[in-house]
Order: sequence, then C-alpha cells, then structure tokens
Amino acid sequence: MKCNVSLPVLLILFIALIGSVGVHSAPKLNPAAQALARHLGPSRPTEKFNPADTEELSRRMITVIELVHSSDRGNGPGPESLLDKAFEFRPDVGPWERLMVSRAVINAWSEASAMNLFGKDGKFGDRIHKGRHEGGRVVFELIIPGEAYPPGSNQFANLRLVPDSEKRTKAIEPNHREVAFQEQLAKLVNEQRDYALAANKAKQARKDDAKREAPATNALGQSQKEQDKIWEEAATLAGDKVKMPPNIRVKGAKEASPSKMTQNRWRVGARVHNTSYHPTEVKAEVWILGITDRKRDYYVMSRSEHTLKLRQGEARDLDFFTRAENSYKNKADDHDGVPKNERNRTKVNYHGFAIRVFFNDDLVAATASNARLASWVGPGGDTSELSRLPKF
Repeated sequence: MKCNVSLPVLLILFIALIGSVGVHSAPKLNPAAQALARHLGPSRPTEKFNPADTEELSRRMITVIELVHSSDRGNGPGPESLLDKAFEFRPDVGPWERLMVSRAVINAWSEASAMNLFGKDGKFGDRIHKGRHEGGRVVFELIIPGEAYPPGSNQFANLRLVPDSEKRTKAIEPNHREVAFQEQLAKLVNEQRDYALAANKAKQARKDDAKREAPATNALGQSQKEQDKIWEEAATLAGDKVKMPPNIRVKGAKEASPSKMTQNRWRVGARVHNTSYHPTEVKAEVWILGITDRKRDYYVMSRSEHTLKLRQGEARDLDFFTRAENSYKNKADDHDGVPKNERNRTKVNYHGFAIRVFFNDDLVAATASNARLASWVGPGGDTSELSRLPKF
C-alpha cells in the first residue's frame, strides 16, 4: 500500500521562522492540557508486532480518558477542546496523527461513558454498568491487527474500546472500514517517519545557524515554499472553515533599545495568536514611531507588512527592527529646524508602536504602546493620523 506524502506538507506542527522575522510558538500555561499532553507523544513505528505494546497502549488510553473525563465532568474544557489545547504542547505530533489520536481518544471516552465505566471517583473500570452488554467487561484491541500491519501495532490511534464479547477473533477478516482505516494509519506512520527526518534536519540546522548570521531557511531547514505547503495541508484538512473570520489576539512590547547586540536598532516584539479552531491567513501591519527631540512631532521609523499563515491555536512571536539609530538623526533635526551648531545637543527618540491585523482587508485585531496610538489603530480609529506622519 503506497502513501505519497511529502515531508514538508506533513510537518505542520513545527514552527517556521519566516524570513528575517524571528518566530516561535509558545502556548499559554494550562495544567490540565499539559498533564494530558504528557501522554500524547508519538511512538516510533515498530518493525515487528509485540503484544506487550497493546498492553502499554491500553494503560495510556485509560490514563488519557480519565483525564478527559475529569475535565468534562468538572469546570474544565470538553474533550475536543482539551485535546486541542494539549496538542499545542506537542510540536512533535503531526497534523494527521493529531487528528487520528483525537478521534481515537474521543471514541474511547464516549464508549466508556455510554457504558458507565467511570466510577464516582472518575476512575476507569472494565465492568459494564449500562447498556445491552451490562454485566460484561470491556477490552482494548487494535483496530488493525498487529500481524496485518506491524508498523501500526504500537500506535495510539490504532486502539479502540469494545465489549469483550465483540472483540475480534483471528478468523474475522477486516471489514471495508478497517481496510480504509489501515490506509489512514499508513499515512500516520509515514508522517512520523518524516518528523524523525525533520528532527535530524533541525539539529543540523541549529549547528549551521551558529556558523552563519542569517540562515536561508528556518530552523528545520525548510524554505518559505515548504513552509507554505505545510500550512496548506492544515487548510485542506479544515475545509471551508479557513474562509471564516478568525479570532485573533495581538500584543506587543519594546524589547530592546539600540546597543551593540541589536546593531544600534530598536526592537519591537509582537505576538499574533490565532485562537480560532481552524487555520487562517492574516496580514500584520506594524508601525514603529519616533518623536523629534524639540518639536516633539511623531514620525515613522519603520512600517512593514507581514503575511502570516497560522495554524489552529498557534501563537506566533515576531521581532521587528528599526534602522540604526543614527540614520534618523539628520532628518529629525531638519524637521525641527535645528541649527548645525546645535545638533550635537539633540538625540533620536523612540516613541512607540502600533500593530493592526487584517483578514481579507477587515480589521480583526489591533494593539499599540499607548492610548493615543491605540485610538488611531483600533476599531473605528482614525488611521489617517498614521498615514500623514512623515517617514524618516
């Protein structure tokens, strides 16, 4: 069975570094999601079926559905939401595996709930207390038998919960759904192998980055074209949801002043967070403003636009730089009419930043370093104030 799956398309959970803009993903602290994430890591595909792997998968699944059940019956997020949040802490899990594992966990939890397998303390038990199999017991089994497809025999996504009376016997051939599932499982296995290759590329890229100032690719050795293909895979999985306006949060801060480390530039950091349940493509518009030393007039130090392809739940951190500090000096002094013999008394002043994020030309988020700038870029703000500023 052949699955033609390209490496860059499948590495969606790795974070791309776009051009000269530094990027990384940093999910917010979430104890419940982090606890769940510890049990959702990938298992390297095996070459030979070992029944002990099924026992280990069963123990993991029990732990996972107990955590899901605890959140669902308490004040925490439901199963789907909790899994989405947990996978934010698993950049080593690809998009296809994320989808299949989520499906397996939700199916197992739903079956366990329907058969009333959880006790008052929230712990899983194998005795059925509800339904037509009441009084019987449940077992975990592989959807695709290990003998039929060894590489999938240790995969979490290949596990299901069934009444003991309905478990598969060796005499039963896989049905058409299980045959189709094996194709999906093969895609997951290929994805994991690609991730292993990517990890090696990332390790080599880090070594290469230390030897050169500006890498031509991101930390995984991916070109911009490859990164775009990664996002397109996520968009394909999401379907028409990609066309929906996203929920975006944006914040920023001045993170560095001119120094030798910054090559005498100011640095502004920003985080653009797609809190939607689908990937999206947005445009970030970033203004960095200075203020003249004498007239105290604003001017534009830097203005840039950046197209961001964000996965579901992705928070991307960006760095923006001005030019070198002294490059603004003469124009700022000219603007203020400072005499030549007094220019050694003036200095270049940073004022602040303003950031707007657009989806199909509609403003979806904005932030600024102070209230006045926020009034210009926020919903209903007068952005003409920015466009009228001189550019030095």
